[in-house]
Amino acid sequence: METGILFDMALSKTQNKRLGALLSVMFNDSIPSDLCNDLVVEGYLAVDGNDFKITEKGLDEKNRLCTLAGLNIKYQSEEKKEKSNGTG
Repeated sequence: METGILFDMALSKTQNKRLGALLSVMFNDSIPSDLCNDLVVEGYLAVDGNDFKITEKGLDEKNRLCTLAGLNIKYQSEEKKEKSNGTG
């Protein structure tokens, strides 16, 4: 749907599920095991003992999807890294 020059963009169902799962891992919330398994296989999450950690690929995907959704959700370490690189 076009509104002037801008286009209204929405995340697909797959993108919504992926972003929700990545944010759940960030905030130590629970997520369905089948979704976790898919994200591990796709390289977005890594198993760390009984927990999951977001991989570098997962961080990139989280940031990409957040940007598409108009969100700015980052780890403090990401913000510090951007500032030290001069990109933030």
